[in-house]
Amino acid sequence: MAKQGEPLRVDARVAAGVLVLLTVIAFGPGFGGGFIWDDDAHVTDSRPVVDPGGLRAIWLEPGSVPQYYPLTHSSFWLEYRFWGDNPLGYHAVNILLHAVSVLVLWRVLVGLGLPGAWLAAAFFAVHPVHAESVVWISERKNTLSGLFALASTWAWLGWWRAERGSVTGTGTGTGTGTGRWWLALLLFAAALLSKTVTVTVPAAWLVICWWQGGRIGRREWLGVLPMLLLTVPMGLMTVWTEQQHIGAGRLDLGLTVPDRLQVAGRALWFYAGKLAWPNDLAFIYPRWSIDSASFTGWLYPLGAMAVIGLLWWGRGRIGRGPLAAVLLFAGTLAPALGFVDVYPMQFSFVADHFQYLASIPLLSGAAWLIVTRWYASHGIALVLVLVGVSFVHSRVFLDTSILWSDTVKKNPRSPLALTSLGNVLGEAGSHELAERRHRQAIEVDPRFPDAWVNLAVELQSQGRKDEAFEAAGRAVELAPWLPRARVNLALGLAERERYDEAVEQLEAAVDSDSRFSMAWAQLARIELIRNNAAGFKRAVEGLRPLDRGLAERFAREFEQTRPHNDVPSP
Repeated sequence: MAKQGEPLRVDARVAAGVLVLLTVIAFGPGFGGGFIWDDDAHVTDSRPVVDPGGLRAIWLEPGSVPQYYPLTHSSFWLEYRFWGDNPLGYHAVNILLHAVSVLVLWRVLVGLGLPGAWLAAAFFAVHPVHAESVVWISERKNTLSGLFALASTWAWLGWWRAERGSVTGTGTGTGTGTGRWWLALLLFAAALLSKTVTVTVPAAWLVICWWQGGRIGRREWLGVLPMLLLTVPMGLMTVWTEQQHIGAGRLDLGLTVPDRLQVAGRALWFYAGKLAWPNDLAFIYPRWSIDSASFTGWLYPLGAMAVIGLLWWGRGRIGRGPLAAVLLFAGTLAPALGFVDVYPMQFSFVADHFQYLASIPLLSGAAWLIVTRWYASHGIALVLVLVGVSFVHSRVFLDTSILWSDTVKKNPRSPLALTSLGNVLGEAGSHELAERRHRQAIEVDPRFPDAWVNLAVELQSQGRKDEAFEAAGRAVELAPWLPRARVNLALGLAERERYDEAVEQLEAAVDSDSRFSMAWAQLARIELIRNNAAGFKRAVEGLRPLDRGLAERFAREFEQTRPHNDVPSP
């Protein structure tokens, strides 16, 4: 056993291999996982990903995929060429990306001279809060952008040390440093193109410079300026995508500025708490009730500010490291603290995958504390405990049934979890239970349109057409922008031979989302019934880039009916 304060020393190759092995064991259940929530939109049902020529749309047509993260969706596009609808490959790549990120983080921390660098990397490798990022295929956004962010950090700090050394006379010159800076710029751009939450990375570099050198000089500011300029267009693109295609623009969360400050303060403590004690991890956490008039709610942001103030005041005695860790943690979380509306905020203000990179400074601080104040072997024991917890928690993400059952168990008043579980039950043939879950979701939030949409589908499948029609109408009332709601209502109208009204609903659906193939397909079907050649041609042309096979099938059906009508062929 190593002495107190003395790190365990092993061969670097062995240490790296152990980190990879721990990662694979911790998230090993992911290899047997399937596709879960959102994976269809990002991979299996994403036309640009499935289409061999879809790369152009991924890069040049914002809105063709759920979010404008072109490198992430390009990775899905490439993988689809290899393993198609088999989820194993996607899971393996996610776990591999996380493992490589762990190794890069280790080298970054070694370069910074952090005691306990290996232990910090091990904590990051196996912490249970990362199961959501590593085992959920859609969170390729995190694992890919995280790798590029850490690699760019390694390159930029290499430039910083080389340039710093050349100034003090201890370096080897600026040539290598300059090359590393350009590499850092390229890698940071790749991180932004994978997920723009990495906009905080250049600011993190400045905090590290302050921690290591006690100041941020002109060279440091100039060294991050081009990266900061890159964040502006990418940030604006993300906001636009969230507003126009994800649904954030239609959110009415009713949060004032004081409310958002309370959300941010509480979120900081929530995330820190889950790192310290990862118990009852959930896919969707209960959404807090925020009341800026309540003094209790202000204890969270005031407490966070007090911690920062105390660490600033005590930096002369305890060093700059603790304050730097807290600043890095809070700064990296900033995009997810509720200051800007994002789609998931309607369900919960927090999510485990939001702190994928933000966890690193606090985990590094914990590792430093263990190896300098206690025994390194204590840290190894803690790593093994975390491996076990992560292994168990990873199983939650194996399939949609397990995922939503676990979420409802931990958060029984989540309308999204309830109605999603209802969909799973309906697909399995448990229609009464499915309907009950949809109605429970509506009872929790009568204005949640997805629950009404899903209830309409379930009632229709049970042959209760009048009730289904009523539910579909209610969904459109609540969310006229939701194309699925309008399609459901249009189908009910068509059943009642109210074709003109059905067409109006479908026209509104495609106006809301021109890439919703189901709306175009139903519009073509009804226009065929109405014998409207012009409308039919428009619907088929709208459907063709989304589903060429179905569009051509409709065209053939039209040709077959042509002898019985006198309209020209489309």
